[in-house]
Amino acid sequence: MTSPSRPKPGRLALLGAAIALAGILVAPPAHAADGSLAVDSPSIAIDETVTFTFDAGTAVHDRNWIGIYRDGVVPGGPASLDWRYVPTTAGEVTWNPSTREGWTRNSSTMGAGEYDVYLLEDDGYNVLAGPIDLTVTDDDAEPPVTPAEPKPEIEGKSGLNVLTFNVWHGGTQVADGARQIADIITQTDADVTFLPEVGQAPAQVAALLGYQHLTATDTGIVSRYPILSTDTVGRWWSKAVLDVNGSEVVVYGGHLEYRWYTTYLPRGYGGEVLGDWPTGWNTWSKLGAPVTDVEAILKANEQSGRPAAAADLVSDIDAERAAGRLAIVGGDFNEPPSQDWTAATAGLFDHNGVVVPWQTTQTLLDGGLIDAFRTVHPDPVANPGFTWPSDNPLFPTSSLTWAPEADERDRIDYIFATPDRRLSIDGAAVVGPQSTIVRNARVVDDSADEIFTPDAVWPSDHKAVLANFTVCDEGCAKPEPEQPNVQLGAASVAAGSDVTISGTDFPATTALRIELRSTPMPLGTATTDASGAFRATVTVPADASPGAHSIVVIDPDGAETTVALTVTASIGGESPGGAPDGGPGTGGAAAPGSGGGTVKSDSLATTGADSTPLLLGGALLLGVGLGLVVWRRRRRHG
Repeated sequence: MTSPSRPKPGRLALLGAAIALAGILVAPPAHAADGSLAVDSPSIAIDETVTFTFDAGTAVHDRNWIGIYRDGVVPGGPASLDWRYVPTTAGEVTWNPSTREGWTRNSSTMGAGEYDVYLLEDDGYNVLAGPIDLTVTDDDAEPPVTPAEPKPEIEGKSGLNVLTFNVWHGGTQVADGARQIADIITQTDADVTFLPEVGQAPAQVAALLGYQHLTATDTGIVSRYPILSTDTVGRWWSKAVLDVNGSEVVVYGGHLEYRWYTTYLPRGYGGEVLGDWPTGWNTWSKLGAPVTDVEAILKANEQSGRPAAAADLVSDIDAERAAGRLAIVGGDFNEPPSQDWTAATAGLFDHNGVVVPWQTTQTLLDGGLIDAFRTVHPDPVANPGFTWPSDNPLFPTSSLTWAPEADERDRIDYIFATPDRRLSIDGAAVVGPQSTIVRNARVVDDSADEIFTPDAVWPSDHKAVLANFTVCDEGCAKPEPEQPNVQLGAASVAAGSDVTISGTDFPATTALRIELRSTPMPLGTATTDASGAFRATVTVPADASPGAHSIVVIDPDGAETTVALTVTASIGGESPGGAPDGGPGTGGAAAPGSGGGTVKSDSLATTGADSTPLLLGGALLLGVGLGLVVWRRRRRHG
């Protein structure tokens, strides 16, 4: 949520000046006619001092100021790197890039490079004079590290881990902030990192890791993968096209307007909501009561410009998608998601009963993007995924909370992506300290969120968000696993007979149990081969009741595969496995689904027509003939 210059009640006047440096909702700078700014040397070494001579002309204010910017950055966009007030009409100030004494710092270090210097009016961005060019050199600078190699593509698939990480005044709040940020990127294995509250962090971190970087708005982008081109979308979004092993992925990083922070209104706090609104809304102070008028909340939120910035982004993404590119968006939106302020959460986290369809994230969702974290963790109650405020043990809670008597926790840092068969979302997690701030107290997170805490000094008042993607040349959809299949040698057998069972697509070299059901009767076991197939012959119990049954094959995990079997009554004299009326198992064509197998049998197979009537007739005639012979013999001897 925080901007490099966000004010807090009771802060010193110097922090108020930092508001001007955030570059929020200001008109393009205009030059005053009679101001001047000069430098005594256009190039200095890293340990040398330069003198700026200024004259405000007629535009004299107590809070006129000089700002030192990266080369090419215009005041009102990304924040200055160093700045100081010059309240007099004219005068001189000195600056040393190593000591920086007397200057307020928005960057952890000022290294060798090209800079632009401006004289600006009254805590704003009206240019009184400048820019003047200044070069800083460093002959003793360490040589750059070897450029990092992209992750290798494996079978047409490339890993793409994305981190959104608000670095709190460019990492300047902790010692050696750039190194801490670089260590966190390494431990999360992030390939692309969005760095809101940019400062010099992107260049410094990229130099430490051998990555490429972009600094265009107040969000920097650091990438392990090559950056093919860069641009901006409006004044809020930095844009870079990456080459991910041949697939072009366009990434957008944003740090949206921090004022009009209307998520504080239902919690009973103002959020610097400017304009014609009730008393106190334009402050960061506690209100008389929570604001539960959803229509008013949304109207004030619209004035922030965040929803309009999201709409501009969607338009640009549409064009990129039409060109065949994948798109990923990240950053600090300074607004919670519509998916998290629902009826299910209305009684939680000091939502005070309201359900708010926050417009910025809804604009992205309506534009066809998907929220990576909420896709992986769909329940906002079990997995709230809070990123603001984060605890930071190096700072008192008063430096971390803006609504000290409320539960102000929200998810305001995001990673979105365009759905595409070539992109899969494999995971998402919160990164940072395990604790947060609730009502000005440190509280350990008790949700189902698994928070990854890197082994580094945490340099932020936000938690970060990590999303794991895979980019696939031919599509990421995983083929449906083959389901085990069982076939019988015969669809119907007599009780006491054998039946052959064959199966495929089971786990390889696995012991299986075989049962007859409905009443479970063990039939035996079988072991699959290396391909997951098996073949076995089992005997149906002689006491199995005639009727419909099932053969069930059970793997070690208890998964069952079932095939139907009809059991007929045993008939005396019939070949084992036979069936009356020439049914299945008598040597004719196999029943559908039987797999064409045969039933084990010790008797000869019968062929042709049924000879039983002829045999009976012959036996009768033979009996009659014998009787006549006996009768005639008795007559002869009589």
